[in-house]
Amino acid sequence: MKNKKQLTRLKVSVALSAILSTAMLSGCAQSSAQQGAQPAFQQSALVQAPAFVDVASLFGGSDKSAVTLSPDGKWIAFLKMHNGAQNLFLVAADTPDATPIAVTTLTDSVDSFIWSARKNEIIFSKDHQGNENRQLYKLALNSQNPAISAMTRLTHNDKVDYKLLEQSQHDANTLIVAANHLVAARRDFFHLAMDTGHLKQTQINDLNLSDAQLSSTGKVILGAGMNDDNSFSLYQFDGKAWQSVLRTQSGELLDIISFDEATNTAYIAASIEGRDKLELLRVNLTDKTIVTEHRDPLGESDLHHVVFDEQGQLLIASYYGGRLRNYAMTDEAAKALAHIESYFTEDVEIKVEEVNKEGQWMVTVSYADRPDEKYTYSPAQNTLTGMLNDVPEFDPALLGDRKSITYKASDGVEIQAYLTLPKHVKKNLPTIVLPHGGPWVRDHWGYSSDYFVPVAHYFANRGYAVLQPNFRGSLGFGKRFVQLAEKNWGTGTMQQDLTDGVNYLVEQGIADKQRVGIMGASYGGYAALAGATFTPDVYKAVISYVGPSSLITLMESFPAHYRPYLGTWYVSVGDPEVAKDRADMHSRSPINFVDQIKAPLMLVQGANDPRVTQSESDNIARALAAKNHPLEYLLAKDEGHGFLKPDNKLASIVAMEQFFAKHLGGSASKQVDPDITAHLETLRVNLDKL
Repeated sequence: MKNKKQLTRLKVSVALSAILSTAMLSGCAQSSAQQGAQPAFQQSALVQAPAFVDVASLFGGSDKSAVTLSPDGKWIAFLKMHNGAQNLFLVAADTPDATPIAVTTLTDSVDSFIWSARKNEIIFSKDHQGNENRQLYKLALNSQNPAISAMTRLTHNDKVDYKLLEQSQHDANTLIVAANHLVAARRDFFHLAMDTGHLKQTQINDLNLSDAQLSSTGKVILGAGMNDDNSFSLYQFDGKAWQSVLRTQSGELLDIISFDEATNTAYIAASIEGRDKLELLRVNLTDKTIVTEHRDPLGESDLHHVVFDEQGQLLIASYYGGRLRNYAMTDEAAKALAHIESYFTEDVEIKVEEVNKEGQWMVTVSYADRPDEKYTYSPAQNTLTGMLNDVPEFDPALLGDRKSITYKASDGVEIQAYLTLPKHVKKNLPTIVLPHGGPWVRDHWGYSSDYFVPVAHYFANRGYAVLQPNFRGSLGFGKRFVQLAEKNWGTGTMQQDLTDGVNYLVEQGIADKQRVGIMGASYGGYAALAGATFTPDVYKAVISYVGPSSLITLMESFPAHYRPYLGTWYVSVGDPEVAKDRADMHSRSPINFVDQIKAPLMLVQGANDPRVTQSESDNIARALAAKNHPLEYLLAKDEGHGFLKPDNKLASIVAMEQFFAKHLGGSASKQVDPDITAHLETLRVNLDKL
């Protein structure tokens, strides 16, 4: 199957999957397992007395992420913090226990990478201090001494965001790139020659396509884009012009999974033609007929993930309600899944990422209380081989108990959530509500699924109950659940879902009503500010991490290349150019209601954030400082939409820990590394000078 793409999570558009998401997924530590072996960490038989888990062991940057085997099977590459940033490391696949070699020593983090089709070559992207203008680089590996590998910058305009779509199937020197290189508000398609750096425009993207499939010649042949009315259109390029295939209704979602050029057939995930949940659909692009290939047997969730083999045979369809569910589509796939599952005796989630050309299954195993593990599975030999799975630096026994729960909102809508509790005390607890960013994303069960799962565990270790609700508007539960959030930011049902979660925990005897706080990032930061202003009697302490204080200035400050993808924003939040919408947005903006805030507040902000700019935090800080309201403000000059550098991460977590301990009565470690304390002081904003 040509241009095969696995659906790992809904990527509806730039507006849904990038703008205002948490954007703080940290590197994930892996734990080791040898061929056919059980996971490396085995819990001790004796339960130790409660002890503090060290902040550096969870957030110190020692974790590996993006562990990937080279196409020839000789190298394993991964990302890890080094030199104050996330850098590329390499180890020979036949000697995985050898000391990994840093092949980059950058001071700005590598965002992502792929193995090139050319031997001993990696292509990666990175921005500058969180500004989200990604530049592309080539790394030519020295196989004898990888430490002296040669790095070449391929793009050179720091005001442009270059997104790598694919390496050409027929000319490995050519990269297919989407970039706002010519027009700031438009992402056109280009061919980038790696040997010369020459960038040639191949197609103008005047349809605002955000999801693209490529032909064998490296041109976009199938694309989906958002329309101004919050609908999506699917187009096919016939060699001369774009032809419309289908257009959804407003609010219906569509994502291209794969395209087969030989049969002119596409697989899509869509909630069209009366469907509520995303289903796996096969589209005949010649006659435009649509057939349902698979839907959730429980009717609970959107399609979450699919796996094909190299011949285009559907092997697995997965769904995610409170936990991951896999459905094998062939007897061979069912047998392979059963064999993989037999290796694990603990509660895990098993996700097959893909099946490579050699027939190996690339597998991720997720746990509630420690980082993901990566494996390759060979169906022919029935062997499971671990890929650099290290023992975690912390003891999982010190973390919380994490589970999926459901509760009913006050209007009867069922809300799925994750609750993380201390190991030994589960009643009358200080409690933190932790709403996710986006809001068009969702929380998951696994430790490595989001930056804030380790945060939830960290605070559970300190004696808190931590609630992470998938409030309405969250993806994964059908289009009607998303639509219920429209114009409900701040003072509507989205915020009420959080309040109802607090009430549920109080009714269950878990939460102490007098010791409830709220903390979130991005949209979650906005929800925290909304909680402080619009439900001031619910929360006794509030932390807003890169959270907007004004919906109007938020919408007006989006970068130019985001604007074509804001249909969902206009429907869900409002258009500040429309008088009625602007008035409504004013009424939902916490900055206009600071007089209602009762709880102490902490603000955490990156100075280079292009989505939620520094002014969002500055403005509410000034208003509160003028009233002498209890306020702490942390500002990192070298960060964007979320902190990536280890020193900033550690300092911010310690500050949050101390803040909640002071105002909610939870525990806090008395033994803080002096270096963390010293760095924290450099982040604190002098409120007298705002």
